[in-house]
Amino acid sequence: MRLQPSLLAEGFLFAESPRWHAARRRFFISDIDRGQVFEISPSGERRLVYQAPGWVSGLAFEGSRHMLVVQALARKLVRIDLDDPDKGAEAVASAEALARFGLNDMIRRPDGFCYVATVDFDFAAHARGEGESRPSVLACIAPDGTATAATREVNFPNGMAIGPDGARLIVADSLDERLYAFALLEDGKLGPRALFAAMPGEMPDGISLDASGAVWVASHHRVLRVAEGGEVLDEVDMGPTRATACMLGGEDGRTLLITASDSHDRQVITKSPSGRLFTVRVDTPGAGLPSVYASEARP
Repeated sequence: MRLQPSLLAEGFLFAESPRWHAARRRFFISDIDRGQVFEISPSGERRLVYQAPGWVSGLAFEGSRHMLVVQALARKLVRIDLDDPDKGAEAVASAEALARFGLNDMIRRPDGFCYVATVDFDFAAHARGEGESRPSVLACIAPDGTATAATREVNFPNGMAIGPDGARLIVADSLDERLYAFALLEDGKLGPRALFAAMPGEMPDGISLDASGAVWVASHHRVLRVAEGGEVLDEVDMGPTRATACMLGGEDGRTLLITASDSHDRQVITKSPSGRLFTVRVDTPGAGLPSVYASEARP
């Protein structure tokens, strides 16, 4: 089915990392380059909950009150208090030894282990056609803050999702044009890489699982719903703008929030910001992580 998105909010520089928090009945997003994290109501009102000193990226919840935020270029993970934004960020971990350039998306397991996508090259320059890419590891940050390489069987890890049974981690690899699956083991370890879906000609970015086991994938000028094995089930036409990530949420889990910008070139978007949020109503609700659904919300 071909779907058309509706504009929800605009005025961002480079919106990314959408999340849904059922206990708060709100979406959250990062505005990467401005270092800002916003809480977004279903009708589009926004509240700034964190201003970082530099770029931010991946987000993850620790229950209903606290959020983990990736400080992208600082290559650190911090914790913020959503009920007290003036409290300041608490340092959690550093992954500087695993990433030469920065950190990107993130997901947190219920047992506290976090997987963080590293970036081992200047992807902003690469987006302009300057410089070569380098393989980037998927990092694991343990509850005690220790950062290790979870797997090197990736090229450019990006969006991630975990099913309701907690058995597998699905990772979008933007440069390999594939979705990979890894068995989730104890102590943050991952099993061998398996192919979830090949997406030739696409650039999979942020992802979100639905209750059927299909994955919604942001891939620039469209957002695709992909079944395991690669069959495209539905498509959202983004027109001239570029989808960066997507997340199923809302009261019934059937609102697909899409972050988008007209360009990935920082020289272009800094002069003419085009970050926007779009929504699409879908038939199958979301399931699993990185969203916090009602059964997973904790004080």
